[in-house]
Amino acid sequence: MKISKKVWFDSIGVGLCTLIYSLIMTGGGLWMGSAAFIAVSYFFGAGFPKDKIWNILISFALGIVWGLIAFRFLHVSFMSGLIGSSIMFGIMTFIVLFLQGTIMKFTIVPAWLIAWGTTMLILSNITIHSWGLFVFQLYLSMLLGIFVIGYASDYFNQAMFHFFPEEKKEKDNKNENAHQTSK
Repeated sequence: MKISKKVWFDSIGVGLCTLIYSLIMTGGGLWMGSAAFIAVSYFFGAGFPKDKIWNILISFALGIVWGLIAFRFLHVSFMSGLIGSSIMFGIMTFIVLFLQGTIMKFTIVPAWLIAWGTTMLILSNITIHSWGLFVFQLYLSMLLGIFVIGYASDYFNQAMFHFFPEEKKEKDNKNENAHQTSK
């Protein structure tokens, strides 16, 4: 089995950048590594849309705010039960989609919802002592995930392909033409 350079470069780049990211996170006392991985996974899964980075970052920020609002609502007694929380989540999801479809077309719903879910997941598992610090660390973790793992691994790929370019495509074209003529 021949493994392409792209697979090698992607694997090495993302692995190396994840190592660097982990060092930054640990050295900086940031403990929300999962948020960074969720953010960069969304970014990779969306096709690495560099032209939409600001839309994604704004949507992540809105998702964090949405998570904080939902968390606060869940501490209201009549909203904390099954029916109340289901209605609340349904209304909040409706609002996200409505806003994106009308006055906030620049937002990206999946990024907004992923940040909302990530915020809710982290909030449901820890006690927050400083809300400002929590929000700052959560958003910073998401940013570091995209820029340190995502963008840095992309720059690594570009550098590797610069120093080790792909073989000429002529061989592939000749093989494909020979295969087609033999049919």
